[in-house]
Order: sequence, then structure tokens, then C-alpha cells
Amino acid sequence: MPDLKKILINTFGLKSEELNKFLLLFFHSFFVGLFVAFYFVQANSVFIKDYGSEHLPYAYLTAGLAGYIISTLYSRFQQKIKSRNLFMSALVFMLIISLFSATASNFIPEKYLSFFVFVWAWPFISLVGIESGGLALRLLNLVQVKRLFGMINMGGVIASILGYLIIPFLSGILENSYDLLYISAASLSAALVILFKIYKKFPEQKEKEKVAKEKIDTSFKSLIKDKYFRLIFLSATISMTVIYITDFGFLSAIKVQESTLFSDKNAVASFMALVFAGLKVGELLISYFSSRILVKYGVKLGLIVLPLSITLIVFLSLITGFTAGAASIAFLVLMTLNKSFERIMRRGLDDPSFNILYQPLPAALQPAVQSKVGVVMQFAIGIAGLLLLGLNLILNLGDGFSLEYFPVFFLPILILWVITARKLYLAYKTKLRAILKELTGRKQRETSKYRYGTEVLSKKFKKFNDNVVRLSVTILAETNPGIFEPYAASLLKKNDELINKAVLKSIDVTWRDRILKQIEKQFENTDNEELKQCAKRAVSLLTFDDIKELTEKDLKKFASSGKAEDELKLAKYLVKHPDTEGIEDYLLKLTESENKLAVNSAIRIASGIKSDKLIKRLVDLLESPEYYHISTGALLDIGERTLSFLDRKYHSSDKENIKLKIIEIYAKMGSGTAKSLIVKKINEPSRKIQISVIWALYYCKYQANKDEEKLIKDKISVVIDNLLKIFLSVNDIKEEKNTLKLFLALDQEQETNYELLFNLLSFLHEPRIINLIKKNIIGKNTIYALELIDNFIEPDLKPYIVPIFDDISNTQRIKKLSKYFPQQRMPFDRRLRWLITLDYDKISSWAVAKTLEMAERLHRSKSKNRISETEHSYEDIKPWTTENTRKILRQIRRSELPDEVFLCLFHPDELIYSTAAKIIYNENPRKCFDYLQKMSPEKQALMKTLSENGTLLEDKVKLLRRYQLFFSIPDYLLVDLARIMNVHNLNKDEKIYFDSGTDEKILILIRGELTDDYDESKKYSKKVILTPGMNIDGKTKYLKATKKSVVLSANRYEYFNLLVDNTGILQHIFDIIQN
Repeated sequence: MPDLKKILINTFGLKSEELNKFLLLFFHSFFVGLFVAFYFVQANSVFIKDYGSEHLPYAYLTAGLAGYIISTLYSRFQQKIKSRNLFMSALVFMLIISLFSATASNFIPEKYLSFFVFVWAWPFISLVGIESGGLALRLLNLVQVKRLFGMINMGGVIASILGYLIIPFLSGILENSYDLLYISAASLSAALVILFKIYKKFPEQKEKEKVAKEKIDTSFKSLIKDKYFRLIFLSATISMTVIYITDFGFLSAIKVQESTLFSDKNAVASFMALVFAGLKVGELLISYFSSRILVKYGVKLGLIVLPLSITLIVFLSLITGFTAGAASIAFLVLMTLNKSFERIMRRGLDDPSFNILYQPLPAALQPAVQSKVGVVMQFAIGIAGLLLLGLNLILNLGDGFSLEYFPVFFLPILILWVITARKLYLAYKTKLRAILKELTGRKQRETSKYRYGTEVLSKKFKKFNDNVVRLSVTILAETNPGIFEPYAASLLKKNDELINKAVLKSIDVTWRDRILKQIEKQFENTDNEELKQCAKRAVSLLTFDDIKELTEKDLKKFASSGKAEDELKLAKYLVKHPDTEGIEDYLLKLTESENKLAVNSAIRIASGIKSDKLIKRLVDLLESPEYYHISTGALLDIGERTLSFLDRKYHSSDKENIKLKIIEIYAKMGSGTAKSLIVKKINEPSRKIQISVIWALYYCKYQANKDEEKLIKDKISVVIDNLLKIFLSVNDIKEEKNTLKLFLALDQEQETNYELLFNLLSFLHEPRIINLIKKNIIGKNTIYALELIDNFIEPDLKPYIVPIFDDISNTQRIKKLSKYFPQQRMPFDRRLRWLITLDYDKISSWAVAKTLEMAERLHRSKSKNRISETEHSYEDIKPWTTENTRKILRQIRRSELPDEVFLCLFHPDELIYSTAAKIIYNENPRKCFDYLQKMSPEKQALMKTLSENGTLLEDKVKLLRRYQLFFSIPDYLLVDLARIMNVHNLNKDEKIYFDSGTDEKILILIRGELTDDYDESKKYSKKVILTPGMNIDGKTKYLKATKKSVVLSANRYEYFNLLVDNTGILQHIFDIIQN
């Protein structure tokens, strides 16, 4: 069974959790499809047998009335009863009618019964469609509906094909043709059983009432005023009318042949079953190819191809009718072909295209318009009945039934449909243009999906989850505590010990004193001595009673004393007297203090002074891990005046994190000057910076001007070329064994490049349109997405963009794009070597590392009779025999690793060069060291690590994943965190010291147990992050292992800065905590 599950999942492209729902819905669709097949054939065959064509209009009028009553009742009950009862009632109603009709032949005249059965055929088809669609919508979300609904409906199509093929055989066996209705009833009973199982397995949940934000008038009177809706309603009316007129022609053509071709008892039923079986096969094929056809040729083809095809066939039937006669086989073939085209093209192309017409409408309006179209279609049945009634009278004016005049009546209606369909498509394009105008005109713009760390953290204060708030406050307390000053009162009210510590220790002299009384009252009688001291200090910082008028001599004394108390008094004075002479020099002096609160206060005061001296100092403080984020906040407060200083710093610094932080500051400023500074860095020789630049531009809603368009388009070409390289690489490795890690790494590369492409496109086009395209691509509504691309994306970009987003295989995508971006297939080993040597901006370090590992695995699988280092022989060959020479030749010709692996020793990224070093060391330690000992000190240090079987960067990633907070974070994100970690493998009684002060280090206990030297009763045995001042006393000098332990350590400020700057890690951590 597990193998069967796997086959089904792979065949239908399912997720494992979707399988049960899919199977139940598939078989439900199968049995209702079987019901429709047996009922529909029986209904049509008995009607033709008992009635002539002249009675069809009356039957259609009655069917239209029945359908209108059923749809109205269904719609009314839909609002009042549970979906389970609604769907059950619909199936039970059809079951009762079927069973009644099957048994009624014994006591109701056959002529009346055949009319009754025929009248319910079309309403039943409509009801089955509504019930199946509603059931799928209840069980599946929007994305799943778009992805799976077509495959679920295949169950019904397959059942119909089987039913139509079986009916001719059964017709020869059954004495009474109405016995077919027992089979349809049995099929419906099976569908009811499955429906019961669905609701038992997936019980109905109470839905909350949704309140619309804005009321939209959805009355028919209001909608009809809009030309677009008028054309939709008119097209739906003509379309539905055509169905019944086509049916009339088809059934009438069969009736004409009744005395010749269909003289046998069950000939009509057998013929119709075969025709409908062919229709369903055609439906199945066109449904499979429909999305590709619509994607390639668009909605225009989908709307016009059906009316044009039928018009052509009816025109040919007109000629045939007047030449060969309506009783000819040629006329019957054309009417059958007309019926076939109407059914096949409608299901495969016309219906999907018509559904696309609702997409440009507001979400609240879509269901309203669809329901109105449903009502219009029911009226159309009545219109069709009246038209056919008139036609029937006309065709019977002469001697007998003159069916050859039927096309003369039908052609004008079809020509009107063609004209309406064309006008509807033009109105659809106009509606799309109106969307762009509306979106562009809106003042409120969408919030960027990408938010920087400080924003993510500040938004978490509004969460009710205390763990989330606790973590947010802890991180901001370490990086930029001023952010939570406005929330301090509400945070303290939580009365959480960790939050209280973080807030109280973060208060400096620049904070407003509105929380002063709250602190005094809340912590006056606390039993927690540490909190009491923190509160006391906070009160003293917020109280200015001790600050009086100070002379210049006093100020200079406080500035140079080096005492924290004096420095804080000076800061207090400057807060109250920002016009003090020489304030710049005092603030500069304070920023050099060893007291963090004094420096924080000075930075915040400096943001209000805004002098060039202070701006330069704040920019220099970006180099300090301790004041990295608070300086950023101050520079943002100062504004555009800082831009020239920041740009000089950007070009003078060789530190990537400083450059990234400056780009973030530009993005948050968002001015025209700031945007122009960002866009100039889009081709920097750093993959991280390039990605950061694109995200920064997206964040600040950048729109390229004419001079910058070429730069952005060139970048789009680069990204598409990257995507094509990834597609090709995935194709080259997918058939190989043990490539999962590399495949996942390349998949992440693909996702990154898709995001960059959407962002870049939003620089050239209205961002909301690009976001709409993105949503539809993700939601698998590819046809509408490509319609938007066709209407809104610049023509010179379309040839590259359409294949990227088209719903086609990678092989087809590669083929279409290769003429613009030439590529070539490669053998697996060559593809690996090629990936290793790709440019820095084409592939991530993580993907290169996984490629290296795959290259090593491939090398090992090819290497045979490998000789270890200890088996090497340097003795003369005595005797010189074939056996002895072969042994030494194996040693000499020992299989070499690819040159590209050695090349990676020269890579600047630690992840890549350490991975390469380990691979080479495992193969040939001496050769590895020959390279490393001539390289940089960092690489030389690897010799000791490798010799002692120490911990490399990727090993640190594995250790981090063992901590519960990082367990579900992808490895490629954890690499950055691993870079700042040191590993300590402690034996029992070994100590880990805080060398330069407890406050500057955090520890992550991965395994074992530690005791506190300051308080030996404190033991840390769980996997925990030890943060001095939070869960470890500041007086602690060292921690001692009570058993074998593994501890990771990092600089406190680097650790918290990284969490803020890496929103990927941050969001994963919050997801873990919340769940």
C-alpha cells in the first residue's frame, strides 16, 4: 500500500496530506459521472423514440422551469443549512427521481414517463456540477482547487466514457430500457456513501461570519449598467441557447433516420452511447491540452474558437441540406460533429476562458456575477425553448418536417455569438486596463513583504503569545532598545520577569518619564532583589532633580572623569540643555565611554543635534558590534543629511555587513537620492549585496526612470539566465542517485531567483500588477497570469518572461529560452564541475558546498582499489615483476579528485574552502596540507582542525540544528549563524571562562550539564541559550562541566545583531515559538 500511495502522489503531483481528500473526491466524481452517463443516454433515447422534434421546445421550456426552480431552491437553502445536509439532499433528490422513474414504467404510460425523465436530464447535470464544485471548495483551499479540480473531474469523465461504452452492450441484454436507471441510481447511492465518508473523515467546522468591508451593489439592475457585465450576460444567454438548438438539430437528425439507420429496438440508445463516449474521450483529451492551448494563444482563442467552429459546421450543413437533403447520412454526420464540437470545445476551452472573465473583478463581486450568470443561463433555456417552438412551427409549414431549413435559422444566432464573443474579449482587455488605472490611482500602497529585522521585532509586541513578546524584547534590548520605548508601559504590565529585566536595564536618560510612577509602584514591594535594583536604577535615570545648572568646568570634569555616574549626569544635563555650548565635543566624548547606557544616551541625543561631526561619529559607530543598530536608528532619525557620509563609508569599508547595513538605511529613508545610491550598487561584486540591493529597492517602492531602465532590464536578463542554468542543472542531475541535498539546494536557488525576478519586474511596472501576476502564478491560475503579462509587460520582455512562468515542463522551458540564452546539456560529472566554477552571483555558497560533496561521492563511487596513506611504499621494486609493478602503478595512478575541488581551496568563502579541504584531506592529507600551508592564516588553521578531527563550519550547522530553537531552520540559513560560533568540547570538570567580561559572550549548551561558579546550586542541563544578565548572573566567571558536554559560544553583540539582520532565521524562530 505505501508503494501505491507513492505512485499516486507522484502521478497526480499530490502532497502526502492531500491524498485522502483527493481519492475521496475523485471516486465521488466517478460515481456521479456514472450516474449522469446512464441517466442522460436513457433520457434522450426514450424521448426520441416517443416524441418527434416538434415536442423538443416544450420539453426544453419545462426543463428550463425545473432547472430554475432547483437552482433557486439550492441557492436559498445554501444560506440556511449546513453544506453536508445540502449536498446530501441534492443527491437524495436525484436518487428518488431516478428510482421513481425506473419503477414507474409499470404504472405510468411510457409516453408521459419519457417526457418526465427527459425534463430532468439537464437540471440534474447542472445540480451535479454545483454539488461537486461546492464539495471541492469545502475540502480544498483556493490553490488546491485550481491545481487539483481538473484531475478530480477526470474521475467523472472516465466514468462517463465507461458508461457510454457499456450501455450498447447492456441495451442488448435488458428487456426494459428503463432498467438503465437502476444502474444510475446505484451509482448515485455509491456517491452518497462516499459523501458520508468524506464528512465523517473531514467533519464540517463552524465558519465565522465574514463581514464585508465595503458594500457592493450586486443587483442585476446595477450590474447591467456596465458594458462588461452586459456582454457577459449576453454571451452566456447565447451560449446556453446554442446548446439546446444544437441538441435540437442533433436529435432531429437522428429522428429523421429512425426508419432507416435506427430501425432496431435499441439502436438509438446504442448510437447515442457511442457518440457520447466519443464526446467524453474528446473532453478528456482537450482538457489535458486546454491549459497549454490557452496559455499559448490566450483567452481570445478560448472565447472565439467555439462559435467560429460551430458556425463553419452549420454553414456546411446548410449546403448539404439543400443538396443532399436532411435525410442524408452526410447531414447526420455534420449534426453529430456539431454536437461533438459544441460539447468538447465548450468543456475544454470555452468554459475555462469564460471563468477567466471573472478574474479582473473585485473578490466580493465575483461570486455575485457568477450567480447572476447562472440565473441568466436558466432563463436562456426558456428562450431556447421559445425559439425552437417557433422554429418547429416554421419547419412543419410544408409537407412534413423540413429539417434542411434548420441551418438557415441557426446561422444568424451563431454569427451574433461570434460578434458578441469578440466584443466581450475587447471589453475584457479594457477591464484589465482599468485595473492598472485603479491600482495606480490608489494612494495606499501595499506593504512590502520584505521587512527588516527591527520592524519584524517591533510588530511582535502586538502578539498575544508571551514567548514571542519575550524573545522580541530580549533581542531589541541587546541591539536597539529605543524601539520598544513607546511600548514600555504595556510591556511592564505583563509582569514577566525576563521582559521586566530587559526593559528596566535598557532605560537610559533620554527616555520620557511617563513610566516613572509605574516603575516605582510596580517594583516597590517586589521580592526579586535583582529586579528591585534594576527598577531603582531606572528611576534614578529618569529623575532629573539632581541636575542643576552646571558650569563649563563641571561639564568638562564629568566628561573626563571616566566614572559612569558622572557620565550619566552629563548626559542628563545635555538632554535638558541641547543648546549647551560645545555639546558636540561632550557627546563625542560620551560615545567613547565604557558605560553602555552613557553611549546609548549620547547617540540618541546626537540624533537631535544633527551636526556633521556627530554624523561622522555615528557612521563610524556602525563598525561597533555593540552600537551597530542603535547608531543605525540615530542616522535614520537625522535623515538625508547623512547620505554623503554613508556613501563615503560604504566605499571605504571592506566589511560586507557594514555595506549591507548602509543599503538598509538607504532603503528605509526611501528618498529619490537614497534610491539612486542603491540602484548604482546593483552589480556589486558580492552576491549578498546584489540580492540586498534588489530587496532594498523593492522595499522603498523604487520605479526605474528612463535612464535606469536598461540597467534593470539587463539585470532581468541575468536572473532569467540564472534560472535557465538552474533548470538545466536540475534536469542533468534528476536521474542520478543520492542527489537530494544538491537538488534541494538548487531548488532554493530557483526560488531566490524567482523572487528577484518579480521584484525587478516591479521596478519597471506597477508593483500591484506584478503582485497580482505573482499571486496567480503561485495559485496555479497560469492562464490569467499570462493574460496579465500579455497586457501589461513590455513587449521586449515577453519572450523571456512567458516561458519562465508558463505551466510547462522544465525541458520545454529550456527549449523555448535557449534561443535567447544558449545552453547545453552535460554529463553528470561535468555538470558538477561546471556548477562549482559558476560566477559568484550565479550560485550560493551553500549550493557550491553541496555540489562539492556530490562530486566527492561520485569520485568515491568511481575509485576502485583505493590505497590508504599508510599503504604507500617507497621501496625499490624487487623483483621487477608484473604483479609488483601493477601494485605501484595503482599507487601512482591513484584516482585524482577533479581539479575543481582543489580550485575551491582558493575560494574566499569559509564554507566552500573548508568543505573542499575536508574532501581533499580524506583523499590525500599530504597534498591537502601542501596547499593549505602556503595560504592565508585562516586556511592554515584548517590543518590543525583536520588533523584533530575538529569542527568545520558545516559541522557547526549540524550542532546548531540540535538546539530546539534552530531545529527546523534550513541549513543554508544557519550557515551565517554558524560562522560566528566557537565549539567547546568539555570533559568532566573542565571550565569555560568569560575572558573579557561576562556580558560579551553568550553560550548555547548543546549536550551535557554545566554548573555556575558564582552559584553552584544552579545547573544547566537542558539545551539552553545562556545569556548573561538574563538567565546567568553577571558575576559568574566561568561555568564547569559536570559531565562530557558540548557548548557553542559567540560574541553577544554579533549574535543578536545577526538575528536582527537575518530575517529568515528570525521568522523561523518565531514560527517555532508560536507553534
